[in-house]
Amino acid sequence: MKIKRIYAENYKTYRQLDLNMEVTNDRPIILIGGANGCGKTTLFDAIYHALYGLEIKTKREFEEIFNAGVKNEQGLEKKTIVLEVSFTGEVLDRVIPYRLKRSYMLVDGKVRESVELNMDGNRFAYGSASTASQRAENEKNINKIIAANLPRELSNYFLFDAMKTSELVKESQINKLIMDNINSVMGLYKYNRLRTISETLLAEKKAAKLENENQRRDYENLQKQRSEKEADLQRKNEEYRKALEFDNEHREMYNRAKEGRNDDDVTRDKIRQLEQSLSDFSKREAEYKQEADAIARELESKVLYPKLAEMVRSEVELILSEKSRIAEENGNDLTNAQIERVTNDVVDYLKTHHFGIGRIDVPAIIEYLIAHKGDGIKKDDKYPYLSDTDVKVLGDLVKAAYVNPFVVLDNKRTSLNLEIGELPQRRKQLSEFKQTLLGADYSIIEMYENNANKIKALKLEMDELTKEIESLGKKIATYDYDIPQIPDPQYDMLCKLPDFFKSLSVKLLAAKKANIERMMRDQLNINLVIYAGYIGKVELSAGNADDISFKIYHKNGNEIYLSQLNAGAKQTVMQVLLKVLYELGDYDPPVMIDTVMGVLDKESREVILEQYFPDLAHQTILLSTDTEITTERDYRKIEAYVARAYTLHRDKELQCTTVSEDYFGEPLTD
Repeated sequence: MKIKRIYAENYKTYRQLDLNMEVTNDRPIILIGGANGCGKTTLFDAIYHALYGLEIKTKREFEEIFNAGVKNEQGLEKKTIVLEVSFTGEVLDRVIPYRLKRSYMLVDGKVRESVELNMDGNRFAYGSASTASQRAENEKNINKIIAANLPRELSNYFLFDAMKTSELVKESQINKLIMDNINSVMGLYKYNRLRTISETLLAEKKAAKLENENQRRDYENLQKQRSEKEADLQRKNEEYRKALEFDNEHREMYNRAKEGRNDDDVTRDKIRQLEQSLSDFSKREAEYKQEADAIARELESKVLYPKLAEMVRSEVELILSEKSRIAEENGNDLTNAQIERVTNDVVDYLKTHHFGIGRIDVPAIIEYLIAHKGDGIKKDDKYPYLSDTDVKVLGDLVKAAYVNPFVVLDNKRTSLNLEIGELPQRRKQLSEFKQTLLGADYSIIEMYENNANKIKALKLEMDELTKEIESLGKKIATYDYDIPQIPDPQYDMLCKLPDFFKSLSVKLLAAKKANIERMMRDQLNINLVIYAGYIGKVELSAGNADDISFKIYHKNGNEIYLSQLNAGAKQTVMQVLLKVLYELGDYDPPVMIDTVMGVLDKESREVILEQYFPDLAHQTILLSTDTEITTERDYRKIEAYVARAYTLHRDKELQCTTVSEDYFGEPLTD
C-alpha cells in the first residue's frame, strides 16, 4: 500500500489541503516540517481518519473539528468536512488504485455522513440517506478492502507518534506488543482461526457420533461451556490489550497530573490562607462598622455624659462636699418621705390607744414638719435649690466609670487602614493562584489507577479462565473412548486438522522467530548507539504465539534489561522492532511517524537519519520540527531519499494552515 494523495477540507486547522504523496523506490521519504501547533499532528489525523472514518455524533463534536476561520466567516449549516485519500495496493501482483472519500455535513443540527470508495473503477458508497441493507453491504465491502491493505488494529504499528514508543518498552507491554504483532502483522492469526473452526466442526461431528442421548447432551453441554469460556477469554484478552494501550498512552499524562496535583496542594493551601485572611478582614470591618453605628446611636450616654462629667466634676464635688457637711451638722434629719411615714404611724397609734382624740389633720402636720425641717441650718446651705434627688444624680454623674469608646474604635480603624493597603496585592495573589488551578483536570489520576487495577484483575481472570478451559478440554477428551470406531474419512480428516493448524502455526512461528531474532540483533548493533556492535543476541522465548518474552543480551553474555535503558534507547528498540516486523510481515503499508526524533540524543539522531529512515519502508512519511531534523545538517543527510518536502505554516488571523513545497525554506533538489 502506498498513499498517493491526501485531501482535506474544513478539517481542524486546514481550510483546504491537497498534497501529492507519491514516492519512488529510490526516494521513499515524504518530509513534512512545521513548528509546534502548525498542523503536523492534524495532518497525521487526517490520513488516519480518511482511512478509518470520524466518529461525529453531535453538533458540538462537528464544531470542534470544523475549521474555526471558515466557521466564523460562513457559519456551519450545510458546510462539509471532507477527508479523501488516494492509494494503491497490490492484488495478485497487480497494482490497484483506490480513492476513498469521507464527507460530513451539518444539516438542521444533525451530522450527515457520506462515504465513497472507488476501486479501479468499481464504486462502493453509503451514507446517512442509504437504506439499512445498502449501508450494511457497502460498508462491509469498503471495510474489507481497507483491511486488506492495512487493518485498523494494525495501524498503530505503522502510523504512530515516536515520542510514545519508549513507553511501550516495559516488560509486560513489549511482550504483549510482540505477541500481537507476530500474530497479526505476520498472519498467524489466520491459522489459529482455522484451528478454532476445525475444532468446532470436529466437536459437532463427535456429538453426532455419540449413540447415547445422555452422553451426547453432556458432551454438547461441555462443548458449550468451553466455547463460552473461550469467547469470554477472548473478550478479556481484548480488554487487556486496550487496558495496556491506555496505560501506555496516558502514563506521561498521569505522571504530570500527579506532579501537578502535589504542586496544586501547596497552591490550595496558599489559597485557603489568603481566603481566610480576606474573610477575617471582612469580619473585622463589619464589626468596626457595627461598633461605630452603636456609638452613633448612644452618643449621649457614651460621649456627651462622660464629657459633661469631666467638665463639671470639680463643681459637683464641691456641691457634694457641702451637702455632706450640712447633713453631718443636722444629724439624722428625716427625709420628706420619712417624715410622711413617721407622722402617719404616730397618728395611727394615738387613734388606737387614745380614744378621746378627735379629728387630726395629718396632711397639715406633714406639710408643717417639712416646711420647718432644719430651720436655722438652711441659712448655711449654699445650694438650697438642689433636692436630695438632684444631689444623687450629680453624684452618680461624676462617680460613674467611663471608658472612651473612640480610643478602642480608632485603634481598630488604624489597623484596618493598614490592611486595606495590602488587600489589592492579596487579591491579585489569590487570582493568580486560582488561575494556575483553572481548568486543571485530575480525573486522569483516578482513571489511570483504576485501569492499572483492571490490568491486574484481568490477568488473574484470564489465568483462571485458561485453567478452566484446560479442565473442560480434559473432560471432553474422555468422550473419545465412547465414540464408535466406524471408518469415516471426513471424520478422520477433521480429527487431524486442529493439530495440523496448530503445528503449522508453531512451525511458522519458529521460522519467523529465528528471523526476528537475527534481524533485530543486526539492526540494534547498528542503531542502538549505546550498545552498537555489542549486542550478542536477541531472544524470543516462545513455545507458541500466545506466550512470548523478549530479551537482549550483551556479547559478554549478560542480559541488557529493558527497564534500565533510557527513553532514547527504548525508542530505538521499538523503531527497530517496527522495521523488522515490517520486513517480515504480511502487509506493506506506509510508515508515518510524528515527532520523529522523540527523545533521541544527537548521536542516535544521526544514526537513525543515515541508517534507519532511508530503507525503513517503501513509503515513509516523517513529520518533524526544524529542531528535530535541522536544515543545516540533518536535512542534507536524507535529502537524496526525499521524494517530496513540505512545510506547514500557521496563519493566526485566518486560523488555518497553508503549505509550501520546501523544508523550512530549503527547496528539494534533484
